[in-house]
Amino acid sequence: MTCSIFSDYKIENLTLENRIVMAPMTRGFADNETGEVNQLIADYYGKRARYGAGLIITEGIAISELAKGTYGIPGIFTHQQTLRWEKVTREVHQYKTKIFAQLWHVGRLSHQEILKGHPPVAPSAIGASGHVHRLRKPFQAPKSLSQSEIYQIIDDYRQAARNAMETGFDGIEIHAAHGYLIDQFISEKSNIREDKFGGSIQNRLRFLELIIKEVKKVVPKNRISIRVSEKKDDDGDYVWEQPEEMVHAITEMLSKHRIKIIHPSVESYGNELKNDQRSLHELFRKYWDETLIAVGNIVPHKAIAIVEENQADLVAFGKLFISNPDLVIRLKANQEILPFHTKEQLKCLN
Repeated sequence: MTCSIFSDYKIENLTLENRIVMAPMTRGFADNETGEVNQLIADYYGKRARYGAGLIITEGIAISELAKGTYGIPGIFTHQQTLRWEKVTREVHQYKTKIFAQLWHVGRLSHQEILKGHPPVAPSAIGASGHVHRLRKPFQAPKSLSQSEIYQIIDDYRQAARNAMETGFDGIEIHAAHGYLIDQFISEKSNIREDKFGGSIQNRLRFLELIIKEVKKVVPKNRISIRVSEKKDDDGDYVWEQPEEMVHAITEMLSKHRIKIIHPSVESYGNELKNDQRSLHELFRKYWDETLIAVGNIVPHKAIAIVEENQADLVAFGKLFISNPDLVIRLKANQEILPFHTKEQLKCLN
């Protein structure tokens, strides 16, 4: 049977009204001092829910004070931050939309001016290339994490996940992509540890695996999404030497823990990997029978084909959801999709 992007979709006891996802996008409109969200942010997500998004994945939410990478990032590690998120979940749940909290730690992609005097942390004391978003200063050399500090961060993920579920989120997404902390452990370039968190692929995946084991204690397995990527925000030339080996290792580990959702991130959906003739989503589809989210500057007519051809189960849009809060309605009616204008639309939240 051919599925439609507009048909409902079930992940065990979680039902989405359609297969259209609002992708996570950093917006930076939370209170910079407190990390608390406000009514403006609740209205922003609520508007996309009102117009029919099946699933919303929030912007990255800091799991601790040391997890931030720029100004205006929301948190979910204090009591007050957690209470503030109730405004968002209540607004979204007026409609039939589900919403996941994306849990985020940027690791070395930060600076002590963002982290209230604390140095950034990483698996190894290797600096990143590039500049801190909005601060416009070079990424600061990170401090290598001790094993006890690693386990503390794992606990922070569990607590953030618990807070998310208590404040009304339908699930969570663990951000393990784009060169942020979990991805820094996965990459052989940023992780040169010689303990159980470094070396082989399985060891480099251990940090993510232990986070998943803890998060599963407070979030049902069918409500945990894992975002992964080959691309790195701080290293545009980075590629996986053996993409199939990496994808197989990731999916094998996630299957062991009965995770149900993978969200591979790419710049352009369908592009071949440098070291493989297939795309990242094709590789994941080969090894992954559970829910697969397609994303990557997907044009609307392509999105419909992705679901109909079973290339993926859900399709995520990012910038088009900013320029078109009513994107789902426009897609259903085959109406014009308004283009995203960075200079005008990135500065405001509406």
